[in-house]
Amino acid sequence: MLWLGTILLFVYAAEGQVGPSCVSLGGSDGSCGSQAERLSYLSLVSQRDEPSVQPFFSTPLGEQLLNYVSGCCPSKPLIPTEEECGFSEPTGPQNDLQRRGAWPWLAAVGKPFENTFLALCGGSLITRRHVLTGAHCITDQSGVNPYYVRLGDFDLSRTDEASHVDLVVVNHTNPGYSTTTHRDDISILTLERDVEFNDFIRPVCLPFNYRSEEFLNQRLAVVGYGRTDAASSTGSKVPVAAVLSVVDLGACQSTYDTLQYSFTLTDSQICAGSESGDSCGGDGGGPLNYFDVNTRRFYVVGTVSLGVGCGNAKFPGVYTRVGAYLRWIKNNIE
Repeated sequence: MLWLGTILLFVYAAEGQVGPSCVSLGGSDGSCGSQAERLSYLSLVSQRDEPSVQPFFSTPLGEQLLNYVSGCCPSKPLIPTEEECGFSEPTGPQNDLQRRGAWPWLAAVGKPFENTFLALCGGSLITRRHVLTGAHCITDQSGVNPYYVRLGDFDLSRTDEASHVDLVVVNHTNPGYSTTTHRDDISILTLERDVEFNDFIRPVCLPFNYRSEEFLNQRLAVVGYGRTDAASSTGSKVPVAAVLSVVDLGACQSTYDTLQYSFTLTDSQICAGSESGDSCGGDGGGPLNYFDVNTRRFYVVGTVSLGVGCGNAKFPGVYTRVGAYLRWIKNNIE
C-alpha cells in the first residue's frame, strides 16, 4: 500500500497549497507545481488503471492529482481574450487612423538596416509570440536571413523611439502557399521570445465570430509601411491606413479575368478597394481590419495578398480571408 502514503502526501501538499490552483482544459480544478514536484507522483499516476487504485482516480482528489501531474494550467492563454486584444490607446483623435498608437498590433517584417528598419512586408501580432503575415513575404524574399519583426514603432526612420522591439523570427509556416494560384497566402511567424503588451504593442483579435462573414457593404481598414503610390521606390516610414469597401467576389473575378495572368478567386479570399487608396508594394501580409461597434474591438479579417498597382479602382486588392484559416492558426500556435 505504498500508494496510500503517496496519496496522503498529496493531500497534505494540496492542503498546504504547493502550487497555485488552476482549471484544466477539461474544466476540472487542479493545482500547478514544479516539474520535480509533479514527477514525485508519477509512479502513482502510472498505476491508475490498477483495480486497487482506480476508485481513487474517480474522486475529485484523484482528478486533481491527474491535473497536477500533467501541469494543467499554462502560464498564459496563447490566444488573447477580447479584454486584451483589438483596441488602441487614444493618443490622438480616435478618427485619426494615422495617429501614433492607432495600430499597436501592426508589425514590420524585414531587417534592421543601418539606423532604420527595412520593412519588406507587414504583419499582425496575434499572440505574445506569433505574427500573422503573408506566405509570399517569406518565400519571395529569399535573400533575407534571418527575418526580424519590429513591433511598437511608429516612425521607422527615427532612432529615439524607445517603445519598439526587434525580434528574430525563429520559425515560419504556411498551409501550402502556391505562387501560381496565390492561394493559402498566409503564414505564422514565431518570434524568439514573448513580448510584453503595452500601449504600443498589443494583439489584434482573431475573427472567431466572423468565420464566414463576407463583409459586403462594410468598411475595412488596411494599414502598412508600403509605398504610398506606384511611382515611389521606397515604402513609407510611418504607418499609412486606407479605408476600403469590400467588393463582391464574382465581380472582382471578372476584373481579374481581363489580365493575361488571371487566376481563380476562392471563398478563402476577400476583394476590397477604393478610388482614393489601397494597399501597395511593401504592404503585403499586413492586416485588413474590421471594427465591431458593439465590442469596440478590431479584428484582423484579412492579410494583404496581391493587387495591380496602388489604389487602382479597376482592380480591387486581394486579401487572404483569415476566417478561413482559424483552425489552422490554432493548430500551429499551440
